[in-house]
Amino acid sequence: MSSFWGALAFADVEPPAPLTWGAIKGIQLRNLRYWSRQPGAYYNDGTFTIGYCYPNHNMTENYNSPGSPYWFCKSFVTLSLPETHPFWASAEEPYPAALRNAVAPLYKPLHIATNLSGHTYILSSGQMCSYPVKQSAAKYGKFAYSSAFGYSVPVGSLTLEEYGADNALALSDDAGEVWKVRRVTEEARFETDGTTTWLRSLWRPWHDVAVETWLVPPAPATPLWHLRVHRVRTGRALQSAEGGWAVYGQDRDDRALEPVPAGSEAFGTLELGSEARAASKAGAVGIAELRDRPSRTGRAMRTDANTNLMVPRAVMPTLMDTHEAQDGDIWLVTGVFGLPSPAGQDGATPGWEAEWKKRPVIPETIVALMG
Repeated sequence: MSSFWGALAFADVEPPAPLTWGAIKGIQLRNLRYWSRQPGAYYNDGTFTIGYCYPNHNMTENYNSPGSPYWFCKSFVTLSLPETHPFWASAEEPYPAALRNAVAPLYKPLHIATNLSGHTYILSSGQMCSYPVKQSAAKYGKFAYSSAFGYSVPVGSLTLEEYGADNALALSDDAGEVWKVRRVTEEARFETDGTTTWLRSLWRPWHDVAVETWLVPPAPATPLWHLRVHRVRTGRALQSAEGGWAVYGQDRDDRALEPVPAGSEAFGTLELGSEARAASKAGAVGIAELRDRPSRTGRAMRTDANTNLMVPRAVMPTLMDTHEAQDGDIWLVTGVFGLPSPAGQDGATPGWEAEWKKRPVIPETIVALMG
């Protein structure tokens, strides 16, 4: 990713405000420092592994080779510039304050980007792969992608733990043996109520099942939450499992996270009615049903090894439910919570429990559709 910034310097593109050459230099150098700190990204001989933050061939493509990670060398195009170029002459600067704590619709790719409260991610409805590619539903069809928590890819196809369906609504019509998620988006568009802009999409896992999904970005009052609303119309009985962010799933002693009581900010997991959450050195994540739907139960699911790009062992808060075939609409209203740990800090910033107790507000335009 940092090669883009090196290319800007090489092409002598004048940075648009509020970007400066010092800010661009900071973005590129911080990215290089981040990767230099990832021990799992390197083999013992110092060469890059195939994977992301650790060796993981499961998420690679047929065209990958040991040389694939070395696309990063494009970043060093700046070394061809003279010392007098403003990229080198400028002092390194932090990320521009004017671009922090923002929510921005990205109209070309049909994304909404946000970095409120230090969590940078996108909500996505506009991408899908038009040709066969390994794990395309995970790489293109999820509802959200986080720079802190990454995303997960399947390691198998027969259990939910194998599927790694973070930031997806997984549906099964065979009692949970095989699951389907959003892969092909039939329709996707932006909508607004004049105050908030959100994404709306339509997808069909089977010919007689249609799912409309609304993705609503975080609001200043609840900056650690985003909202998902699903209208399911089904001609067959289904099970559903909706995943939130997947987080590092080990405690300080490297053993699996254990359950903790409600109200605790200790590392561990919590399953309580229609909500679930997990906290570890990587941060705090959670998911909650926002309407009165007792059949929807929270589960802190331990996904199979090597599903997540960032960590080999992860826990994914998930909401489980069952649905009968029916003529009417089934509404699922989900709040998704995420707070990454700050750089160099072991765990989310203390006090996050107060933010967890808040709940995002459903836009009235969507409430009216639910009746």
